[in-house]
Formats: sequence, structure tokens, C-alpha cells
Amino acid sequence: MKRWKNILFGVLIGIYFPIIFAFVAIDKHEVVCSEIVPSICDSVENRFISQDEMNDLVLSKYPGLLGGHIQDVDCNQMELFFMKHPAIENCEVFVTYGGALHLNVTQREPLVRIFDNNTSYYLDMKGDKMPLFKHHTAHVLVVNGFVKRLSSMEDLMAIATTLYQDKFWKAQIEQIYVDKKGELTLVPRVGDHIVEFGTIENTESKLRNLKALYKNGWDTREWNLYKKVSLKYKGQVVCTKG
Repeated sequence: MKRWKNILFGVLIGIYFPIIFAFVAIDKHEVVCSEIVPSICDSVENRFISQDEMNDLVLSKYPGLLGGHIQDVDCNQMELFFMKHPAIENCEVFVTYGGALHLNVTQREPLVRIFDNNTSYYLDMKGDKMPLFKHHTAHVLVVNGFVKRLSSMEDLMAIATTLYQDKFWKAQIEQIYVDKKGELTLVPRVGDHIVEFGTIENTESKLRNLKALYKNGWDTREWNLYKKVSLKYKGQVVCTKG
């Protein structure tokens, strides 16, 4: 008896699921795109693109989207379309059973802003150029001066990344100036001095010595007494009063 019950159960399952899948297929064919749901996953610090702009972009590219059959939406092609936008790092597009089209994007993250002659642009975390955006300015490390005199942009990316990843330096250093020799000067946010950094060589030891000076060498009254701190000489921190 138990064997016959198992056989009957198997037959019913075999009939039930094809019928359900057939109804789902029919329903999906009839479902229309009822709304667009744009989402920016990292909009706290940067707002290079807005939800309204995402909505306008997709409707300008696909004017018959709303009210059209949801099965006609090519999610992969739509993702590739959004990935061409200079502010977008990644995009995920999917539709729900109710007909909502979801657009989830992650923005590119700028590391530095370059001022070179009459041009200005960002470099993102990968070292790739990013244009400026009219409606949003990222508060990142500024690099100016004779930028083309740098031995390589990889060197700039290396020190900029080091400063970015350390909370103390990210808060304290706001600018890197490149002189005619391609050497670096750091401009701090607190204090009236500049920091002669020199070349990229021995970056870690230079920053370690400078941090020791800030935290242990000077008291709060001395931060504005000096006009220059030099790290150019190996193992030394030379302070010059104003």
C-alpha cells in the first residue's frame, strides 16, 4: 500500500510542476514593466549620478520600456549601457515578478584630483581618469604643480593610496605639490607649515617619522611655529621656524 502511495505521489508531482511552470511562463509573457527602481549603493560620500538621472538615462535609451513586456527587457545589455557612464563602476539589472525593473549601481571612487596646467580630473582607485561632474565635487586629495615631472603616475598612486588608507593622514594631508624636479611637498590641513617630502623613496619611514613628530615631538602650541618640515634627508626630520 505504501508503495502505491509513493507512486501516486510521484505521478501527481510530475503533473503539477509542468502545469505551474506553464502558468508562470504565460504570466511572465503578459507581465508589463510597471516601474523603474533605481538604487545607488554608495551614495553617502559621492553623488556623481542621481536616481533621477538613472531613470532619465534608461528611458531615453529604451523609450518603450514602461508598459512594455518585461520579458523583452535585456538585462545584460542594459548593464553594459550603464557601465559606459563615467561615474559607474558596476551595475546590476534585474526584474521582479510584479514588473518592477531594478537598477543597482556602484559608483567609481576617486582617490585624487589632479590640477595640471588648465586641465583638471580625478584618478580613481585603479589609477584611471575620471572626468569632473557639474553637480558634485569629491573631497579628495589635491595634486597640482608640475605633475608631468613625476617619474611615474604609479608613484603618485602609491603615496596617495598610503595616505588614503591611514585615517590620520587622510584627515591631515589635503594637498600634494609637485615641483620642477618631480619632488613632492605635502600641505597639511592643520598647522601653518609645509612638508618637504622629496621623492617617493622611503615613503613608509618618512611618514612614520612625521607622525612621531606630530604626536610626540610637538605640543599643540608648536604646530604653527614652524614654516617647513623636511623629510628629504634619510632618517631625519628637519624643522624650520617661521
